[in-house]
Amino acid sequence: MDPYPPLILPSLLAADWSQVGHEVKRAEHAGAKWLHLDVMDGVFVDNISFGPQMVQTVRKNTGLYLDVHLMIHRADHYLERFIKAGANNITIHVEANYDTSVTDTLKRIRAAGLHAGIALHPHTPFSAALPYVQDIDLLLVMTVVPGFGGQPFMEKETMPKLAEARDHRDAQGLKFHLEVDGGIYPNTAPIAKRHGANLFVCGTSSFGPADMNQAMSELAASVA
Repeated sequence: MDPYPPLILPSLLAADWSQVGHEVKRAEHAGAKWLHLDVMDGVFVDNISFGPQMVQTVRKNTGLYLDVHLMIHRADHYLERFIKAGANNITIHVEANYDTSVTDTLKRIRAAGLHAGIALHPHTPFSAALPYVQDIDLLLVMTVVPGFGGQPFMEKETMPKLAEARDHRDAQGLKFHLEVDGGIYPNTAPIAKRHGANLFVCGTSSFGPADMNQAMSELAASVA
């Protein structure tokens, strides 16, 4: 049995927020098992999205696994709010500022019974994640500069790093998912899979098309 089966994660950033409940159900009916929620503070990244209340709203509308990506400074300060909102996994950035530390924040996430992830900006080397790989369930390699949807896939800058993370994980006998986010379409997802990814965050390519069922089927087939 594959310990890292491929999964397509629709990203709520590309959904119609005026119909959040409907959009969540649309993703569910299209076969999604996980949903990806991008939280942006307008400081760590140059955009503002939503906060714990949106996570809570999504949780009220689905039992799907909620993969919450905190693109914010001081994730440790806001952590309890996202835990209480119903996140299943919380991913934090190594590049962000913390009142405590990345290590402390990861330990708090796991102590709450959630899964914990580390995210890397496209230009951040894998070595920046090395101090934390024993404490994570997921490593997210951003394949665009975080902040906005619809950007092109940064293959040259990110795929060697993804492969390096896979090789290190396997050589050390570690267990964590490898996730990619940004510019993921049926033509780019297979590239990421070849370099080790098994979680594929898809915003525009999943919620964008009128027929989400077909879009999700095509995305899933591309990494099968």
